[in-house]
Amino acid sequence: MRIQPLATAAALLATAAIALATTGCGSGNGLSLAKVRGKVTYKGEPVTFGTIMFQPENPDAPPAAGSIGKDGDFVLSTEDPGDGAVIGAHRVAIIGLEELAQADQAAMPDPEKSPREYMMAKAKAGTTPPRAKKEDDSTYTDKSGKVFRITIPTKLNQTSTSDLKVDVTSGSNYVEIAIDEDGTTQVKS
Repeated sequence: MRIQPLATAAALLATAAIALATTGCGSGNGLSLAKVRGKVTYKGEPVTFGTIMFQPENPDAPPAAGSIGKDGDFVLSTEDPGDGAVIGAHRVAIIGLEELAQADQAAMPDPEKSPREYMMAKAKAGTTPPRAKKEDDSTYTDKSGKVFRITIPTKLNQTSTSDLKVDVTSGSNYVEIAIDEDGTTQVKS
């Protein structure tokens, strides 16, 4: 089942990626960056795959994003790998994902050999669950047809709904984000 907030979150992350690629953060542009790394846990266990985004409250400042690794660790990047985030207050979005086993996914036709069948299968994958699902078992299908289960509460997928805020200070920042089952968060920095 695809859900609209996830599509919005994916669009937000795509916008962040474009902003990261086009916005300069060197010494001549007036932005001050600080290193940011941390860890994300859900119900006491590391989030093992996903993305985290820090959106500055200053609308003129570029966002920072990072991949969440198998131990729940992340490092933020704005322009260059690991360069951090703009100093100041940020709204935070987190997407935790788990790739479903191939047995849980319908086989996708080759898009080059059968483009019509590929598009039909991809549309079906987004609307018809390939297995019995719990009510809160949301999924995301990427452009290659891989299906991922969303592993954390979906309200955290967007900065506008997560209510998660972090202040980035000069120097090096370490941020621990603990997510409870209901989506409430505790932040240690």
